[in-house]
Amino acid sequence: MDINSTDRNETDEHLAGDAAIAKVRALLPSFSAAMFVTKGVGGADLHMRPLALAGDPSVFGGTLWFLTDGRSRKIREMEQDPRVSLLFQNDRDGCYLQLDGTAAVVSDRAKIRELYTPIQRAWFPGGVDDPYLTLVRFDATNGSFWDDAGGVLRVLAAFTKSVVTGTPGKSARTGTMDI
Repeated sequence: MDINSTDRNETDEHLAGDAAIAKVRALLPSFSAAMFVTKGVGGADLHMRPLALAGDPSVFGGTLWFLTDGRSRKIREMEQDPRVSLLFQNDRDGCYLQLDGTAAVVSDRAKIRELYTPIQRAWFPGGVDDPYLTLVRFDATNGSFWDDAGGVLRVLAAFTKSVVTGTPGKSARTGTMDI
């Protein structure tokens, strides 16, 4: 089956503005971390690494926050090219989200104190005053989602339709977003 055939079997939506923000806000609680994708120095390669979301995702208004080590390669790569992608995956609930946007290091110790949780002490033993603890702000511009609301029942219905009619069933809602 070619990719275009698969795409026709999904419900495709395009959301913009408040509707896109609401969709992201609804999906974000399904994820505890994102794969944070940057371009390598020189722009030749893509680098991906997991980063835990910091703060309350239910208040998403276009910005996400991450705490990380200021000495890391991702910081150098962001400074060279601030365009990054975030990939989220939750197989259990059938939710997937991809966001594009820009990222920047923000020097705001008050915001770090607000977002810091005790689990981060594992990476930053100095706590909120650890000299390497760095705040990254991600501002989303657009993205895509795959949302299998209904979970196993929806997949079972798609399977049944395929067997009975010989045509592929629709198993997910998908869409693109402009934020």
